[in-house]
Amino acid sequence: MSSPARCLNHSLPSVKNMLEVCVIGAGGVGTIAAYVLENSQRAHVTAILRSKYLLVKERGFDIESIDHGKVTNWRPHNVVSSLVAAAAEKKSYDFIVITTKALPDLTSSIIAELKPLITPGKTSLALIQNGLAIEAPFAAAFPNTPIFSSVSMIGSRLTNSTSIFHQKPDVSKIGAHFHHVDDAFKRATQHDAAALFVDVYNAGLADAKPKTNARCVLVEDIVGARWAKLLWNASFNTLCTVLRISVGELLSGPGRNTLLEPAMREIASVATAAGYGNAVSEDIIQDMLHDSPPTSTLRPSMLVDLENERPLELEVILGAPLKVAKEKGVSTPILTQVYQLLSQAQWKLTQQAGK
Repeated sequence: MSSPARCLNHSLPSVKNMLEVCVIGAGGVGTIAAYVLENSQRAHVTAILRSKYLLVKERGFDIESIDHGKVTNWRPHNVVSSLVAAAAEKKSYDFIVITTKALPDLTSSIIAELKPLITPGKTSLALIQNGLAIEAPFAAAFPNTPIFSSVSMIGSRLTNSTSIFHQKPDVSKIGAHFHHVDDAFKRATQHDAAALFVDVYNAGLADAKPKTNARCVLVEDIVGARWAKLLWNASFNTLCTVLRISVGELLSGPGRNTLLEPAMREIASVATAAGYGNAVSEDIIQDMLHDSPPTSTLRPSMLVDLENERPLELEVILGAPLKVAKEKGVSTPILTQVYQLLSQAQWKLTQQAGK
């Protein structure tokens, strides 16, 4: 279920004010998010760039986007090299947006350094990341901070350190993570933080909507939306990675019927057993199966990570739903084998990184 963006708690910043936003993770997704937020003309973005800090400070990003066209030498309002450097500026942030890969070690590292950037009563955390139950470690570390997360279908990736290729419209669903379920005021505050972010993000997509219908939608049930995205991520993303083929090649070959659709239905069975059957209905399954053409050259994010010898988001995309499957007694033969194969690939990446 979705509802229009609205702001119920007037203690939150007005959209008439310029918001301060910190974006952690300037990959394909994070850079587009930073661009959209600044394009709204309602936010100043501080981007934490780490290894690419000097390059971006010198020449900015080059973006080729289906939504925004070609943008050259673009820089966020402010760039810093680390969370420690951002904290040293002593800014009071309205939103901290985390767009890094949802990897356990990386999440722990971010949480350990995040506290100085959070202003109690003002700052909210926005997680633009893949997977299931990604909010839990942040809610445990910052129980009084509003948290919301985004499920996005964007198709954006780095082609080199400072170049972004964005080939699918920026469509996202955002909803609050209600970690104060018995406190009506805190629930409203969490909802309103998500609603304000949606309002600002849509303002930044205004130039894209006439062309591509890019949009950001506020939803009441973000967990259901995450299960719906897992229909794609746990099937297309993982199978293309195991087989090292594009989305179009998977759709065109025999694996469409023998691997792809059965894997998608396994996720639907797990989601249904967990109480989210409405999020993975037959209509939604069919939409996922037919959303991309057989000519698609898209190489999903996990495949791109494997090809570039980067860690895989295996636990949040497959490990977490398979744990639910085990708890609920749901059989997942294809997904279990895919998980085992990718675990071996992840092990090899870890061994290579340790050399």
